[in-house]
Amino acid sequence: MKPAELSLVIPLFNEEENVVSLLNVLTSALKKEGISYEVLAVDNGSMDNTGDLIDKFSKKCRNVIKIKVKENKGYGFGVLSGLKKAKGKYIGYLWGDNQISPKTTIQVFKKLKKENLDLCKITRIERTESLLRIIQSMIYNLLVKLLFGVDSKDMNGCPKIFKKEAYEKLNPESKDWFLDAEIMIKLKKNNLKFGEISVVSKDREGGKSSVSLLTGFEFLKNIFKYRFI
Repeated sequence: MKPAELSLVIPLFNEEENVVSLLNVLTSALKKEGISYEVLAVDNGSMDNTGDLIDKFSKKCRNVIKIKVKENKGYGFGVLSGLKKAKGKYIGYLWGDNQISPKTTIQVFKKLKKENLDLCKITRIERTESLLRIIQSMIYNLLVKLLFGVDSKDMNGCPKIFKKEAYEKLNPESKDWFLDAEIMIKLKKNNLKFGEISVVSKDREGGKSSVSLLTGFEFLKNIFKYRFI
């Protein structure tokens, strides 16, 4: 069988309220656009019915492949577990919380190809999270810009889609939430081209975010560790 053109990884941790809706809408949108794809749905150590729901969906749609992570070792570990299995010419990942429209994922992919970019992603110009979360993000993005020269207002914005050879050159390793920043820093270091699409994120309809105040401290620790150590 010919490899898919586009491989998309979705890390899912306790997302039983979102996973079926997300997979339905995403696969329908990709099929409608005539894009040859595979979706690697990563059960990232979930303790609810996420894994069972992925199993049921993958039996109906052969383009959806389940990746099982027995123990949650972090957001980055889940993403990388899927990306290691990706076979497409273009590979990427997106969140499993259903806050970004699948149509946006397709827009990111089209921009990547049209402009011959190494990576394309979103940047959220309006966000619906708590004020604390928004302030955390502003400080984080500013620090990455000041310390590493990366010019993006939303380092963590996903989906992120790469040319496969660009991803292999970057070779990201972070197992936690620093994965996105590591990718953006290495893009800058390697003089690779990236583009962004501005979007407005919507409210999470179900489930609970695993990002907490401790995540903010984790970000700061990793930034300074990566810069000075």
